[in-house]
Amino acid sequence: MTEPTIDFHIQTHQPQFNIPTQLIKKNFKSIQKLIEKQKKQTSDEITKIKKNSKLPTKIQLEMIRKLINNFETFQKKLQVLIKKDEEYRLRLVARLENIVQLSNYCINGESSNLDDQTKGKNSDGDTPPVEETNHILNLHNPNLINWYRNETNLLIIDYLIKSNTNDTENLGLKLLESLSKTNPKLSRLIDFDLFLDFNKVYLSITKAHDLSLIINWFNENKNSLKKINSNLEFEINYCKYLTLIEVGDVNEAIKFSQDNLSSYGNKDNYSVEEMGNYKLNSDRLKGLGGLLVYRSMSSNPLSNMLAFSNKLMFQSQPYREYEKLLSNQRWEDLGYCFIDNFIKLYGITNNYPLFVYLSAGLSSLKTKSCYHNNENTVFKDDSMETSALENTVPHNDYHNGSHNGFPSTQTPILITSAKFNSYTAPTPTTTTTSNPLTIRKFRGPDYYYRLLHKVNNCPVCSPEMFQLSRNLPFAQLITSIFNNPFRLPNGNIYPFDKLLSTTVNNDEYFSEQNTLLRQGQVKDPLTHEVFYIDNCIRVFPA
Repeated sequence: MTEPTIDFHIQTHQPQFNIPTQLIKKNFKSIQKLIEKQKKQTSDEITKIKKNSKLPTKIQLEMIRKLINNFETFQKKLQVLIKKDEEYRLRLVARLENIVQLSNYCINGESSNLDDQTKGKNSDGDTPPVEETNHILNLHNPNLINWYRNETNLLIIDYLIKSNTNDTENLGLKLLESLSKTNPKLSRLIDFDLFLDFNKVYLSITKAHDLSLIINWFNENKNSLKKINSNLEFEINYCKYLTLIEVGDVNEAIKFSQDNLSSYGNKDNYSVEEMGNYKLNSDRLKGLGGLLVYRSMSSNPLSNMLAFSNKLMFQSQPYREYEKLLSNQRWEDLGYCFIDNFIKLYGITNNYPLFVYLSAGLSSLKTKSCYHNNENTVFKDDSMETSALENTVPHNDYHNGSHNGFPSTQTPILITSAKFNSYTAPTPTTTTTSNPLTIRKFRGPDYYYRLLHKVNNCPVCSPEMFQLSRNLPFAQLITSIFNNPFRLPNGNIYPFDKLLSTTVNNDEYFSEQNTLLRQGQVKDPLTHEVFYIDNCIRVFPA
């Protein structure tokens, strides 16, 4: 089924319920710990007062006042945690109501409102079963369009908050604050506070090269991370060890490795599920001693007699690996490890939800006509230009200037390049002109657009979407189907009636068409190439 349904939106919105659920669990454990701690502390204070009954009254009163102050502080902390719990639960309710709201925009829901007396009843007066209910959404409903507009805003806010690289200002948060003025419920449909904390920790690692925030985050979630077999603690300690080596504090680095890294080399300290971490960690620990030697040689220049051998040694592959360990790559690796643990802990997707939706839309529009925009500097590299020149131009309504593109992303997306599928058209059998359109490098649709005075508004070919769409599969559909379509040897497709038509108010053209038809030939209306009718092939929709 291609029509949008409520079931589809339930599936796509399911991750939105994971984060509040995990936050409620985490907050509940904090409440338990706070209560247990206060209970023990209060019991100890009361026991101390009872055992020292001979203390002066003034001291006993002071101890009681201290006990009361501690209990008031406990109440304030408990109240803060209770408010957090209420906020997280309100988020779940708001997201549930947001999904339930779609039931008002169903096709069957609108038709049933015409008669409230028969609503939910069949011809026998009974309520129909749930499986027979139609959940197809009516895309012409203006309220549904507003609902989709809010969802789009949330996707953009999610992307801007997570991808923010500015330490002082977050554009996603500013956009959320601006939109929340007209729609207060919007802030409860996204866990912006958690994403802000995530972004702050990630930037402290990759930009500030500071381990304090990631250490605090690990300590707060230590028990939960252990359940998912996290290797984050080793990554933190390993990164700290490399930092000590980099600043030249060798003695402290050796002591730190003995206290915090040596245990990771013992296989008995790992569970069966953590054997992958053991192999990875043990291999990295083997190079710690060699790194010390490398650092001592690079920091202490040798005599002139050994200078030549020292230069050769530094150019060898092992020493290049040691140099790489002390580069900024270790901070990037720690950042990736943090992201991996974060998404596993809260059950969220690895990719930006905005990119997932854009990929689905772009894939439905992508055809082999795409990536021929030779005037776009994005397509200027040789490999793509060669591949683009080998492609033919099938019919595609999204390249005729009648569709607008999607909103552009703010930052480029780094995706591994891929080769495009190519198709070589059969060589024309007969031609009567040397029109530049017969040259393969001019076969790109943009050249046709200039001749037809149209603009290429294809979102797949846009500079903003190029990196995201280049690895997506081609759409397995045809947006517009000719009556009796025929494919010429040069790859162009036209309705056969148009190739045979002589109903043009032009005597010269009328005479030429009649002459060609008597010879069993047809002329390409655009390229003006001439082919025998027997060499034309009838094509069918895929």
